[in-house]
Amino acid sequence: MNYFLKITSKPSFPIVYDVNNVINGSYIAVGKYIKEEVNVPLKYNDAQNSDVNFEKLLSYDVLESVGGGWLVSEKLVDIIELNFPNEVKLFKSTFNYKGNTCNSYCAINIYNKIDCYNMDKSIYVKHPVDCSYKFSKIVLKTESLEEYGMKYNIVRNSFDNKVVVSEDFMNIIKLNKINSMTFKRE
Repeated sequence: MNYFLKITSKPSFPIVYDVNNVINGSYIAVGKYIKEEVNVPLKYNDAQNSDVNFEKLLSYDVLESVGGGWLVSEKLVDIIELNFPNEVKLFKSTFNYKGNTCNSYCAINIYNKIDCYNMDKSIYVKHPVDCSYKFSKIVLKTESLEEYGMKYNIVRNSFDNKVVVSEDFMNIIKLNKINSMTFKRE
């Protein structure tokens, strides 16, 4: 069984990716594979759109950013490195928020893209010019997230870039009481 991964931390987008970083933040946000080694932490800044205090912000295991994807806590980094070490790329990060600095999160790049949808049961329209898909109903495949003999636990769907995870991934996240994530079938 597979699930959509949704981020539920509030507030949404409290930090913004710094444009002076060595890699383009949109690459992380959309899951483009980044082959370059990044030897300095990626910087994020206060988006100045939230009134949540710094300590509360640090209680979330996942933070969504403006222009730079998701930041994940040290606890979640440890779980990913232990259980899914070759499925994502993690970048050390630092962010400034309300005059405070945090160095304990990493940007996560979910770069594997495979077909996760049961296209026979999903309802969609394919654009005639750019061949993009617009879905009005999505049915996830029930079989393993697998492509070319490789089994995955966290991927992006190749049609619309949504993050899809395996039941194993979901169970490990729930077992470790990671917050800020929910899992949906549709």
